[in-house]
Amino acid sequence: MTKKATLIVGHGSRYEYNKKIMELQKERLEKMGFENVYIGFNETSHPFIGETMEQMAADGIEEVVAIPFFIASGLHMTRDIPPKLGLKDDCKDMVVSVDGHEMMMHFGEPFGEDPLLAKILGEKIDEAKKCKRTGVLVIGHGSKLHYNKDIISLNAKRLTDMGYDDVLYAFNEFNEPTIEDVLEELLSRGVDEVLVLPLFISLGDHLKNDIPPKIHLVDGVNDDTYDYNGKKVRICYLSPIGDDPRLTDLFAGKVKKYL
Repeated sequence: MTKKATLIVGHGSRYEYNKKIMELQKERLEKMGFENVYIGFNETSHPFIGETMEQMAADGIEEVVAIPFFIASGLHMTRDIPPKLGLKDDCKDMVVSVDGHEMMMHFGEPFGEDPLLAKILGEKIDEAKKCKRTGVLVIGHGSKLHYNKDIISLNAKRLTDMGYDDVLYAFNEFNEPTIEDVLEELLSRGVDEVLVLPLFISLGDHLKNDIPPKIHLVDGVNDDTYDYNGKKVRICYLSPIGDDPRLTDLFAGKVKKYL
């Protein structure tokens, strides 16, 4: 029988948040019955992808599904990671060789386009909303490339199509509209609360330090009120999506597609 494995591929970070999220999703897949689940990072965090590839070869793995733990594509997905997986010529399914050991490699897509993500986001909104009229601010990191903006706008549109009113999107940097401008737009519409939904994998400088003052929150407070022209409006800053258990179902579905 072919010895198969799942490789969760992450970006890597000088903070531990990203690695802990990856390890958490690995543990959840294992509890669901998946065997031979590995993690590997593009940069900064260990094990690097190359180190994990060597370990899988040493373990006798013959077929691998590499699932990128990325919301959107970009240079890391298209330029940096494929060669580290042994892939060439834009091919995402091919036999690769590591230390003389051959493995069939399947490289999946980021999860941002998957319709299940919008469903997960909708459920997060339903769980958090408390007021009669709710505005939703979907926040993306922003990028000099178009990929991130495409994914953020796609999921905001899907939420609107699902029946959620007053759903707008903004970016922390690089792209427009800005967080401050879009928050002002939502407040001017007369909403009773704004749910701020960051489409980020894990906590880090942007979520901890950059974004809170832009949405009128301070000192690590994630749920507070803001006085807008004499009206108290609830501002609720939701957690990043990377630790959501429903993502594990999404990853499991991607693995089963190949194996």
